[in-house]
Amino acid sequence: MQVEKWKRYELRLSGPTTGNPFRDVRLTATIEHNNHKVEVTGFYDGEGTYKLRYMPEVEGEYEVITHSNINELNHRKDSFSVVAAGKNNHGPVRVSGKTHFAYADGSSYIPFGTTAYAWTVQPQYIQEQTLETLKKNKFNKIRMLVFPKSYDYNIEEPEIYPFEGEPKVKRGGTDWIFDATDTGFDFTRPNPQYFRNLENNIDQLDKLGIEADLILFSPYDRWGFARMGLENNLEYLKYIIARLASYKNVWWALANEYDLMDLVGQIPLKDWDVIGKFVHENDPSDHLESIHNFYDPPQHKDTLKNWYDHTKPWITHLSVQSDNVFLIPKWIEEYQKPVIDDECRYEGNIEFGWGDNSAQGMMDNFWRVILRGGGCSHGETYIDKPGTDRPIWWAHGGKLYGESQKKINFLYNLLTRNGFDWVKPQATSGPHWELAVGSTPDEKKWLVYFGDNQPEYEILDFLPKDKKYSARLINAWDETEEEFDQEISGDKKFHLTRKPYQALLLTEK
Repeated sequence: MQVEKWKRYELRLSGPTTGNPFRDVRLTATIEHNNHKVEVTGFYDGEGTYKLRYMPEVEGEYEVITHSNINELNHRKDSFSVVAAGKNNHGPVRVSGKTHFAYADGSSYIPFGTTAYAWTVQPQYIQEQTLETLKKNKFNKIRMLVFPKSYDYNIEEPEIYPFEGEPKVKRGGTDWIFDATDTGFDFTRPNPQYFRNLENNIDQLDKLGIEADLILFSPYDRWGFARMGLENNLEYLKYIIARLASYKNVWWALANEYDLMDLVGQIPLKDWDVIGKFVHENDPSDHLESIHNFYDPPQHKDTLKNWYDHTKPWITHLSVQSDNVFLIPKWIEEYQKPVIDDECRYEGNIEFGWGDNSAQGMMDNFWRVILRGGGCSHGETYIDKPGTDRPIWWAHGGKLYGESQKKINFLYNLLTRNGFDWVKPQATSGPHWELAVGSTPDEKKWLVYFGDNQPEYEILDFLPKDKKYSARLINAWDETEEEFDQEISGDKKFHLTRKPYQALLLTEK
């Protein structure tokens, strides 16, 4: 068997179906290459089929031997060869240089994310529509849940559930606080069909070059999946890691709004260290890992009261909810880790403040976060009428009805064409708070964004001394680019026609 580097090796075995194979059967394998051994956990995929998966990262010959408490699964041997990665296979995304990202092969990666939480539990035509929409845009990461979501505009029951059983009460609405001692589900028996659909969609994302930022727990739950208890939580994590750690485009997001889960009596704050460490230690491929906060609405600004301790060694990067896009460089500097503003308000027209931003506002936040050295995630929350049945992108996927994604595509292409492998934040101190400025790592090119500020006379006194730059005038909203007829340096003012959402792309002479 030949496996491409960073692709998936899989061993299928037949075994018992009696009892509870998810809990009663223990299956692992030792995978050896050049005297380097890795332990991989297997999982039950239903109908008597057991699987072991692994993502190899080094070319060469591999030997496999299984270990199990079931004789027919124990001491089974296999081998495979790992060959060079193909043209479009850049490997998983890793942290690079402490504060930014790159693919495993060194290729550039700047997070241009979007959010469609429960798209994989929608009817099949919506899942396909979601993938088609993603194909037409430049998003390279999507925030998505493992479990279904219960929230406003998310009241329909999924067609299939992640565990065996049926809900005893189909509550609808947003009832997250309830007695979960008897939910109708058997949390010791995952539904393989549910997880096959999830992983098939993750595979489709990989073909589009999109990372699956997979949210493992969420407070928006009326079925009891947020109230399984620590023992069942860890068994579920073992199962999903065994299934998905071999997918190179998976990221582990421990929770969406982890601190809200404590506030509504689901997962207590004390459990998150156990959960975070467990995911890290059980993932043989060391995928990216983050945790997302609830407590940081606009009125708190720089208050990080309930943020998780992102200095923990298993947290690879910050995934934050904040509209305070000015503080991205500060957080990068303080934590010495990459920062992604995964929820900085969404373009939409619903009644919530987080979901009624304008297209210009969504675009503006994206430019400001990216040029300050962070990653950013888009969201869209448009409804056509109250009580709509039309899918809403942020929850269900489907179609985009807004405008900001077009402007985000323009920014992505602009950075790609001009060699921004990652963005080095600039002008982060002094009287430059109204600007967002970033450069290429070698500082040969700079992108200076004015946003809705409209100076007629400007000086960029943060530029390196004795350097001169030619410039192109960009309009982020109009998606235009033209030559700027003045030379730019850090010691003289220049004239700029007053117009919103302008930027200057500077190239060192």
